[in-house]
Amino acid sequence: MCECVFVAVCLGCLVLIPVILLIMVAMGFFVLVSVSVFGFLVMPLVIGGALLLGWLIVWLWQRYRLGHWLRLGVPFIPATPFVGNVWKLLRGACCFGDQFRKLYESAKAAGRAFVGIHVLQKPALLIRDPALIKRILVEDCDQFSSRLETTDHVCDTMGSQNLFFSKYETWRETHRILAPFFADGKVRQMYGLLESIGRRLEVHIEENLMGKNSVELEVKQLGALFTTDIIASLAFGIEAHSLQNPEAEFHRMCVKVNDPRPKRLFHLFTMFFFPRLSRWVRSHLYSDEYERFMRQSMDNILAQREESGEKRHDLIDIFLQLKRTEPAESIVHRPDFFVAQAAFLLLGGFNTSSSTITFALYELAKNPAIQRRLREEIREALQSKGNQLSCETVTGMVYLRQVVDEVLRLYPPTAFLDRCCSSREGYDLSSWNCGSPFKLRAGTPVYISVLGLHRNAQFWPNPDVFDPERFSSEQRQHHHPMAYLPFGAGPRGFIGTLLGQLEIKVGLLHILKNFRVELCERTLPEMKFDPKAFVLAAHNETHLRFVKNPV
Repeated sequence: MCECVFVAVCLGCLVLIPVILLIMVAMGFFVLVSVSVFGFLVMPLVIGGALLLGWLIVWLWQRYRLGHWLRLGVPFIPATPFVGNVWKLLRGACCFGDQFRKLYESAKAAGRAFVGIHVLQKPALLIRDPALIKRILVEDCDQFSSRLETTDHVCDTMGSQNLFFSKYETWRETHRILAPFFADGKVRQMYGLLESIGRRLEVHIEENLMGKNSVELEVKQLGALFTTDIIASLAFGIEAHSLQNPEAEFHRMCVKVNDPRPKRLFHLFTMFFFPRLSRWVRSHLYSDEYERFMRQSMDNILAQREESGEKRHDLIDIFLQLKRTEPAESIVHRPDFFVAQAAFLLLGGFNTSSSTITFALYELAKNPAIQRRLREEIREALQSKGNQLSCETVTGMVYLRQVVDEVLRLYPPTAFLDRCCSSREGYDLSSWNCGSPFKLRAGTPVYISVLGLHRNAQFWPNPDVFDPERFSSEQRQHHHPMAYLPFGAGPRGFIGTLLGQLEIKVGLLHILKNFRVELCERTLPEMKFDPKAFVLAAHNETHLRFVKNPV
C-alpha cells in the first residue's frame, strides 16, 4: 500500500505543482498590479510560504519514514527524503554494485552485522556479516525464499517464469526440472559445442588481423559475439553465426534487449523498486519485439528437432524429454515456459560471461607476468595432449582456474544479492543487534553487497590488486566461504555456475593460445562500471591490442 501512496503523491505533485505555481504567479501579478504600493510585501510571503511547506513535507517524511529504524533500535545509514540511500543510482551516477558497495563501506555500517537503509521510501536491511549471510542464504533460506523483484505474472509470462523472477513455488519446480541440464556430467557433454565455437573465435581474430602481426580490438564486442554463439547453440540448438556476421539477427536481438529505452527502464524501475505495482503497470522484462522473436525461434526449433530426432546434448533435448514425460499438470506445459527459460539464459549468459572475459583480458594485459605464466600453462597442456584439449584438461588447469576465480572476485557478475523476508512471523535478529530485541518484519527486503565483500581488506588483503595467488590451494584454506559469492550461495544461487565457468575458460584459452593481449593507447587506465547495466559490466568500450604469438 505504501508504494501506491508514494507513487500517487509523486504523480499528484507532478500535476499540482505547475498548477499551483501558475495560480501563484497569476495572483502575485494581480496583487502587484492592483496594489502596487504593497507589492514588495507579496513575494517574500509567497517564497516564505513555499519554503515552509517544503520544510513541513521533508520533516514529515523524516519523522515517519526515516525514523523507522530509529524506533526499532537498529543502526542505520541516514537517508535523503524520498530517494533514500540510492540517489546516485537513481540519477545514473553509478551502477547497482557500486551503490551497495558504498553503503557497505559506510562509516555508519562499520563493525555492524547489518545496518538499516532506505531504497527510495522502503526500509531495507543491508547484511554485512558473513555468518549472518550464511544463515539467510543457506541455513534459513526457506524464510527468505523469494526475491523482492516482481514482474506481472499474468501478462508477462516470459519474464515471470524464469528462475530469477519466479516466486518460490514456481522456482522450486523449475529448479528441479532444469537442474539435470546444469549437472557436471551434462556440462561435460556440452564441451564439444563450446570447443567448436572457441575455434571460430580464433578464426574471427585471425580475420581481423588481415595479414598483420597485431590488431586493436574492442573486447566487449568480441566477448559478446562469442557468448551469443554459445548460448544460441546450447539453449536454442541453432547456429547464430555472430562471430562470422556481427549483424546477424540473433546477436542484434541480444544487443537490443539491453538497450536503455525509456519504456524498458520504467518497467525495470517498477519491478525493482515498486514490485507491488507491476500488475498495475503491466510490466514486462522484455520488449514486444524480443518476445516475438524468441517465441518464433523456440517454436520452430522444437518442431524441427521433434521431427528430425537429432540429439545435440543441449537444452532442447531436455525440453523435448520433459514434454513427453512430465504430467499434464506440470508447469512445463504452461504457456511460454520453455521460451522463458531459454530467453533468460540468453540474456543472463550474454552479459555475465562476456563481461567476465572482458575483465579478464583487461587485467591480463595490465599484468604481463601473470599472462606469461598462464600462457605457459596453456602451452604445456597443449604439448602434453597433442594440441587436442578435452573438458578434463581445461577444468584441470590449475592456474587458469586461479585467474578466473580472481577475476570473479574483483569483478563479480552479480555484484549484489537480494532476498525478501517471507516468514509471516518475521525473522528474529536480536542476537545480531548487540543484544537489543529486533525482529525483521515479513516483506522486508535484505541486500548483500557482493562487491563490498569481495573488496573488503578484512577478507582479502590489498583487495584492489589483481592477484590469482589468492586462490592457490594453500590460500583457499584460509578463505571465509561466505566472503566469496560471485554466483550467490544456497538453493537460489546461480544454477549455471559450472557451465558459466567452463564457457569463460574456453574463451580465454582459445584467445591466449594464439595471441598475447597488451594495453594500447585507447585502453582506459582504470576500469569503470556501466551505470545502466544490472550486472557488472565495463563502461563504454574496452580496447586492447592482440599480438599474434602462438604458445
